[in-house]
Amino acid sequence: MPLSLAVTLPPHISPRSAEINKPAIQPPFSESVQDKDFRANLPYRRWRYQEWSNYWIPKHCLEEAESNKLSPADFTVRDVWYEDCVAAWTICRHNNAKEPWESIINTLSQVPVGMRSHVANLIILPGPAPGLEDAAAYTRGSILAFTPSYFRLGVLFHEFTHILDMVALQGAVASRGYPDGTPFSRTHLWKWAIQNDTAVPTPYARATLEEDFADAGRWAMSDMTRGGRGLADYSAGWAECRNQIWGYEAWLGEVIFPAGGVCVGKIAGSEAVVTPARGPKEQAGMRPKGNLEGTDIKEIFLPRGAENMLFVYHGTAPTMW
Repeated sequence: MPLSLAVTLPPHISPRSAEINKPAIQPPFSESVQDKDFRANLPYRRWRYQEWSNYWIPKHCLEEAESNKLSPADFTVRDVWYEDCVAAWTICRHNNAKEPWESIINTLSQVPVGMRSHVANLIILPGPAPGLEDAAAYTRGSILAFTPSYFRLGVLFHEFTHILDMVALQGAVASRGYPDGTPFSRTHLWKWAIQNDTAVPTPYARATLEEDFADAGRWAMSDMTRGGRGLADYSAGWAECRNQIWGYEAWLGEVIFPAGGVCVGKIAGSEAVVTPARGPKEQAGMRPKGNLEGTDIKEIFLPRGAENMLFVYHGTAPTMW
């Protein structure tokens, strides 16, 4: 598939346009209950932060600000260190975003470190993204961008899974003869799981193989973090998609939950560039260090073309006609 493909999900998808010709499980999974359980069950990690000089901004954040017709000067940038990794996460928050800094950092701390390590920069927008038809959240390459009302763990796990799909299983993909950069969800390995189930996890999952993988990931995260309680209390029909849930866990469980509970690799944040309208570079002071500089953390690289990957989430699962 072309690696520049932009996957957007319109409000309505007809059965003819849905890529996967299987129904969603019944009764549907309860996303609101899931998010409450994630908050209650997933541990918070201790953290500390350092704020950047407003003369500097990560290149990714500059580009996403401009693509959404926002001023880069209206973003504040922080490096955040969590107790499970010596490398920092660089987060850009628009000053008008309703989600407070402490909530953003705490929520990201609940994302298991192996999954969290697969984001370059996190960007919090003040509202729906005008550059992408008022999207509520999106993934571009290894960048995650969110509006405050959708910055919750279930949506985070869905968006992180898009990056894992492209990056984390490239060894398995390449060893089976697929071209460099092929998403795992596009291989026979994932298609087998779908073919051997009677349904997919959600109506959203019917749209494409990538969206099916991402929503299977969201619910697999519940299965892996509930102490063996399973998914039956979210939906009595969950077993209709069990091969997708269990397949995700088999392929990515050890990536998401690395041995020892600490990071072993990380995608680097983008380089610091001078914030436009803040003044000449000579006034900017020392450039912030890269978040892997001075650490022994192995850098995780995106495969060729993956920086063009774009998935757009509009906040409402598509309705099937």
